Amino acid sequence: MVLKNRLELRLQQRLALTPTLRTRLSILRMGPLDLAEEIAREAARNPFLRHEPPSRMSAAEALPEADLAAPDLGFQEDLRRQLALKPLSPMIAALAEFLVGELREDGFLDVELRILAAEIVQPEALLEQALEVLQSCEPPGIGARTLPECLQLQLVAKGLDAGDAAATVWQLPAFAKRDWPVLKATLGLDENALRARANLLRGLSPRPVPERPLSEAAPLRPDLRLERYSDGQFAIVPHMSARPTVMLDMAMVRRAETEGFAPDLLLRAKTLIDAVDQRGATLARIGEWLVRAQGMFFLQGPEGLVPASRADLAAELDLHPSTISRAVSGKAIDVDGRLWPLAMFFSSALSGPHGMISSRAVKKRISDLIAAEVKAKPLSDETLVEKLSAEGIDIARRTVAKYRQGLRIPSSSARRKLAHARGTEKPGG
Repeated sequence: MVLKNRLELRLQQRLALTPTLRTRLSILRMGPLDLAEEIAREAARNPFLRHEPPSRMSAAEALPEADLAAPDLGFQEDLRRQLALKPLSPMIAALAEFLVGELREDGFLDVELRILAAEIVQPEALLEQALEVLQSCEPPGIGARTLPECLQLQLVAKGLDAGDAAATVWQLPAFAKRDWPVLKATLGLDENALRARANLLRGLSPRPVPERPLSEAAPLRPDLRLERYSDGQFAIVPHMSARPTVMLDMAMVRRAETEGFAPDLLLRAKTLIDAVDQRGATLARIGEWLVRAQGMFFLQGPEGLVPASRADLAAELDLHPSTISRAVSGKAIDVDGRLWPLAMFFSSALSGPHGMISSRAVKKRISDLIAAEVKAKPLSDETLVEKLSAEGIDIARRTVAKYRQGLRIPSSSARRKLAHARGTEKPGG
């Protein structure tokens, strides 16, 4: 047998989701308070880091020592603990933990897997496997991409197999009408079984993670600030006093370079600082875009909003769409002392008197019309449609109803009853 040397080129797919990338993506998604807590925790165990908390955080707002020792990190940390107990390959474990960081506050995953796969250079099939693992965690429905999927996952957790769960959710309209003949024909169950299935449906939640009461919600802090100048111009700048400062302890770095100790901790420190710097740079670019794209908002308020999407911003800044989603999530801008979530600058478009108009501007107009109505004769949704149409805004009644409900404004009949009840109250009663 003759042995021959041969040179081969092989393409191998490596896990691109390195600890450095995970840190960068995680830091970008954090709001100022979460960022300050994360930096404080890391500095407490990393001798190469020095940090200063946000200057606007008073002593009363500072976290007590007990919280620093065992902070309540919410459902994400609980998911990470659950994942750590599962027998997973390193790749699937890393991808599942990555997906945890992509979840919204309500537990939904609103970024398409194909987009995430392209961003981290991994096969979409692997992300599907990681998502399946994540969706097997508690609470049921976690990681769902749609409401039907959320409900299906909860039904599976209650004992149905995946096929029965999907078929049941598909028949939700029939269950709502208690249309037993149709349900018998489609699901092949008798009425007793169907009633038991209906009871299961009544116990489901539309959100994987319940919304926290306002009293428990974390206060919003700004990352950006509007700065107005005497000539009428304005700019959006970083809100430096509301963000923590983190830096290397250069004395420790020089010692490490001389003695060669703890290189992994030094790398972690540098990675964290780079991630914080990149987060700030990304938000600064978004601020510059807001001046260009939404300048009328800063002059007129919500009525000046123009339609814009996260995809528009991603294309203009040459960033990945999921990068924009992370950067916007949980962030706010200080405009003349009032905080506005960055998410409110992105909305769909409706036809208006001078071209397209932001749906958020339409919501503001609906709110103003209702605020000015005669309380004893509240405006119906049909009347609101007529008034908006007279102003050149093309909108359907069901859209008005949806926007009104989103503003948490009761229907006209409910507002009329409330006005009547208030009118019949006796003074001092």
